[in-house]
Amino acid sequence: MCCYVIVTVRSMLWSLLSITACLTELAAFMSAHWLITSEMKVPDSNSTHANGLSSETTMIRTIGLFLRCQQVGNDDFMRMSDNCRVYAHSIGEIASPFWTATCIFMATAILFLMVVALFSVWALCFRNLGRKSIFSISGILQAIAGLLLIFSLVLFPAGWGSERVQFDCGSHTGAFNLGTCHIGWAYYAAMFGTLLSFFCAVMSNQAEASTGSERVENDIIDGKNPVCAL
Repeated sequence: MCCYVIVTVRSMLWSLLSITACLTELAAFMSAHWLITSEMKVPDSNSTHANGLSSETTMIRTIGLFLRCQQVGNDDFMRMSDNCRVYAHSIGEIASPFWTATCIFMATAILFLMVVALFSVWALCFRNLGRKSIFSISGILQAIAGLLLIFSLVLFPAGWGSERVQFDCGSHTGAFNLGTCHIGWAYYAAMFGTLLSFFCAVMSNQAEASTGSERVENDIIDGKNPVCAL
């Protein structure tokens, strides 16, 4: 089979956005910034006053699906301390069963998005996978990934009532009630990646149409390679 490199504006945009959606969800999944505690004043063992008393420093804890970190410093500068670790070394140690489901749904969605990211590169040269359009297959996978990510985003706040979250965010923390904590950038990144997945699923039809246009077919017949079109 001869490989014709077909590049259109819509197919290239779909490819770039598909890869962006995958990387965004992966970054959110691996991040420890899903929840952020309020600032706490703690003694600074590295700094003492003239009277021998330790000065105070600010500490903020960040909580992820399976990571837990803390930042220490003053109001002008915060640095990551050495206390950044994986608190859940197995799926049974994750803070809440709801978070366990979040991890499973999100990991599955990321796997689908990774496959689509590979397909988006493959689509530059081949438009079909067997008898099926590679764009149609990718669009279906992106739509399924988007649904799984929605489940993840809904289940995550349902697990805020776990003991581990209450330890950091206060005893008044419960399902869909954050107490003294607030949502970190990773949750918003996951939301953005979810919307981008659905957008790419719809856009896959446009990408397929652009690579199968009459102009592209004529360029292939004329022997042009690569084929560039709008």
